[in-house]
Amino acid sequence: MRNALIAVCALPVAAFGQADAHLLNDRANDSVWQIHDANGNGVINEPGEVRLWFSAANAPGTIGPDNPTALAVRGDGYAAMGDQGIAAVLGLRDLNGDADALDAGESLVVADASNASGAVLSFPAGVAFDLAGVLYVSNPGNAFGPDAVYRLEDLNSDGDCQDAGEITEWVGAGAFGPGNGPWSPQEMVFVPGLFPIGLLRNSSPGLHGVYRFLDLNGNGRADDAGEFTVYFDAANGSGITPAAGFALERDLANAGSIYILQTASGGVDQLIRLTDKDGDSAAQSAGEAVVAFETNEAGFTGVDVVSAADGRVFLSDNSGKRVIVLRDNDTDGLFMSAGERADYYVSGGAQVGDIRQLAPIAAPAVACYADCNGDGALNLSDFGCFTTKFALGDPYADCNGDGVRNLADFGCFTTKFALGCP
Repeated sequence: MRNALIAVCALPVAAFGQADAHLLNDRANDSVWQIHDANGNGVINEPGEVRLWFSAANAPGTIGPDNPTALAVRGDGYAAMGDQGIAAVLGLRDLNGDADALDAGESLVVADASNASGAVLSFPAGVAFDLAGVLYVSNPGNAFGPDAVYRLEDLNSDGDCQDAGEITEWVGAGAFGPGNGPWSPQEMVFVPGLFPIGLLRNSSPGLHGVYRFLDLNGNGRADDAGEFTVYFDAANGSGITPAAGFALERDLANAGSIYILQTASGGVDQLIRLTDKDGDSAAQSAGEAVVAFETNEAGFTGVDVVSAADGRVFLSDNSGKRVIVLRDNDTDGLFMSAGERADYYVSGGAQVGDIRQLAPIAAPAVACYADCNGDGALNLSDFGCFTTKFALGDPYADCNGDGVRNLADFGCFTTKFALGCP
C-alpha cells in the first residue's frame, strides 16, 4: 500500500531547492526556523528573511521541540524532525503556503514511544528519506535503547506510523550486535540504485566512518551477510583519519560523492568529500577521500552540512551561531582559497539561539516549477537543469509526484514548460 507520507508527493509543490531557503533546528529556543535569502544578495540579513517555522505554539497542539537532533526535508516540502527531548519524530509541512508549519493539519507525531511496533526512538539522531520518499530513522543506543535504523511506513493512511507493523528494524543486531553496543548510528543519506541504498554515519571510537547498507535478499532488512559494509573507515587509502561527527550529506554538484563533517585531532573541523571512483561500493581507495575544507579556529563547532546543486556548501557552526557558505571560486574542488568562505547567516542571539541541523526546503517565493534554475525565464537551460537533477536523483525531478523518477517525469516537465509560468 502506498503510505500517507508518500502520498503527499502527489500534491502540487514548488521547485525544490532552486532558491536559498533552509530549515534550521534551534534547541535553545525549542523551535524550527526558516532562513531564506529572499532578495538573492547571498546573505541572510534582511527583515523577514528569518521566521519561525514550527514550535509548540502551533494550532493543532502538536508537541513542540525540546532537543531537536535530526532534520530532513523531502522534495515536496514534507519535513521530518527527530527530537531526543520528546523521544519522537514529527512530520511537518506548510500546506497553505504561508512559510510555516504552525497551522491546522500541518504537524503531527509520526512516531514516539507509544508506537505499537515496539520500536525504540528515544534518540532519533538521524532521519532520511529514500528516493521513493520512505522515511528512515536511526537510533544510537548509548542509554537510549538498541542501536538501530528503522523504516517507517503508514500502512493504514492515518498520517502516522504508530500502528503495529508500521515501523520495522531495517538495520539492527545483524550489523550492530544486540542491544546497546559500541556503535552510534547518526545521519543517513540514500543514493540512486535499483534498491534503497543507504549510507550511514557512525560516530563512536574505533568505528568512526561511513557504512553502506541495502536489502539484497528482499527480506525487509539490510543487515544480513554482505548487506552492511564499510564505505569509509580508518583503513582508507587516502590517509585521512575518521573522527567524531554526525553530519552526512550527498554532494549535489558531484554525482556519486558525499560529504561528512568531523572534528579531527587538535580540534580541527574538517569537511571531507568521499567519492567511489573505482566502483567498488566504497571510498576506501587512495584519492577517494579528500579534505575539502578545514579550520582550527577557536569557537567553531561544525554541526551540519548542506550541499547545493550549484556547488555551494553550507555549514552550520553552533559556537559561532552562524551558517557559513563555501564557494569553489577557483574550481580546484576545494574550499581552501582566499575568498571561498563567507558568513551566510549570523544569529544575533535574541531570535535564533542554537545553530544546529540544517536542511534545504523550497522557498516560499518560488512559484513556477518549469523555471528549474530559478532565473525568472523559461528557456533551454531549464531542461538542462531538470536533466541534471534527474541524474542526481534529486526529489525535484519527480515531476508527476508518483514517487518514481522515470521518463514520464520528462513528459511532465515538458508539459509544464509548455504551459508556462503564472
